[in-house]
Amino acid sequence: MRVGLLGLFTTDLTDVTRERAAIAAELGFHGVGAHIVVPAGTVSESTVAAARTAIADHGLTFVQLWGRYPCLISPEESVRRAGVAEVRALIGLTARLGVPAVGVRPTGLNPRGDWWPHPDHYRPETLDRFVRSLDEIVAAARGAGVRVVLEGHQTSVLDSARTIRGVIERTDPGVVRVNIDPCNFITDLRTAFDPAPMLRETFDLLGPYWDTVQLKDYYLEDRLVLHVSETVIGTGLMDFDTILSRAYRDQPDGYVVIEHLPLNLIPMAMRNLTTKIRALGIPLGALPN
Repeated sequence: MRVGLLGLFTTDLTDVTRERAAIAAELGFHGVGAHIVVPAGTVSESTVAAARTAIADHGLTFVQLWGRYPCLISPEESVRRAGVAEVRALIGLTARLGVPAVGVRPTGLNPRGDWWPHPDHYRPETLDRFVRSLDEIVAAARGAGVRVVLEGHQTSVLDSARTIRGVIERTDPGVVRVNIDPCNFITDLRTAFDPAPMLRETFDLLGPYWDTVQLKDYYLEDRLVLHVSETVIGTGLMDFDTILSRAYRDQPDGYVVIEHLPLNLIPMAMRNLTTKIRALGIPLGALPN
């Protein structure tokens, strides 16, 4: 099992420096991902080259690239097309970086943010628009030799493991994969207090298709009715025994990824995670060839 980190590089790839890459390497991470907040076409070749060198020189793998783009499920065709065009540009940047996978968010119809709820996210026609967009994205990814990695959330059109599996099977399972993010599917109090059944079902449905597993912990706020907040791995309610055991069973050489933490809390999360991995008897690092 290998451990990756998201959240260290979050601007326009100019922050992928030797100094920041050294942070990940010194903490024991095997790979990193990046989010960019600028159009992919604005990233220069010199920036790409510097980023590739900074990662490689520290013995790290560049696992995934994520970006921003207009709404892929918009009923306005011009907006939907613009979203697809920007993801296709992001695929081109991903290939230039030598990164094997591009992350694709489902985007959303709530004007306040992609991950906020909207009633139309659960309409069949909205899912059909997402599949249409994804088919157009996959055509570019296939030509570039890049995997497409979906991320879902209970508030989005990709609202469950079953929905995500259906989308993968409607498009191209050879190219489309999923980032399993269990924290995104804590939908009720019973699940929050006992997430193991949900986790088992998620891996049963998505085990053949996952690219990475993102790891976050959570706690319940003392508020009505359900307020789930993220916290450092090992300090909340998440059942990491089930997640790690199932992930290792599916992909012994796969990546589990820490995300959503400020720099000062990443070392604690890494210590807690690696302690748990070792306690389960799971070997850390790439498998020998």
